[in-house]
Amino acid sequence: METKKKVNYSSYKDKYDKEIKSRMETSPESVDVETMRENLYGYTYTKGYAKGEIPDELSMDYWEEYHLENDDLDIDFWEDPDPAIIDAMYDEYFDLSPQERLLMQAIESTGDGKTPETAFCVIDVHQEYEFINRSSRFIGLQLVMQSVANGIDCLEFKDYKGDIEKVYFDISRRFEVGY
Repeated sequence: METKKKVNYSSYKDKYDKEIKSRMETSPESVDVETMRENLYGYTYTKGYAKGEIPDELSMDYWEEYHLENDDLDIDFWEDPDPAIIDAMYDEYFDLSPQERLLMQAIESTGDGKTPETAFCVIDVHQEYEFINRSSRFIGLQLVMQSVANGIDCLEFKDYKGDIEKVYFDISRRFEVGY
């Protein structure tokens, strides 16, 4: 089982590498999850982050064009979806670029999002939504509520049965630096 590592932001100070974008464009396989964590969480110590700027290489939406899209997905997820089928379909129809997958893995390495203590660490609220849009865990769920307390963003989703699932994101660094 993979060990989740909460983010100790201070350990990533001065780790952001401005050249990571070119590496991710030419050889994304040369960037591992820990390097991506260094860049993602190290960026929070830059002047750009303090101004609310997120560079392209830290945005999954930027890398979206690097994979094939399939608009032929014709499935009603509200008819009691089987999680195994959803995972298989997700891999087939929502093929993530290596760069998107790397960012997802860096975020997933910080927690499971099931409690405030195991919240996924993201550097911006926009990154929460990028993560949700790319995770098979959220296919067929409807966002019904969002709340923030103590730097933890809680998103509540309703499934086809009406059951509620809460997902937690740690956005405390954004508040520490200034929003």
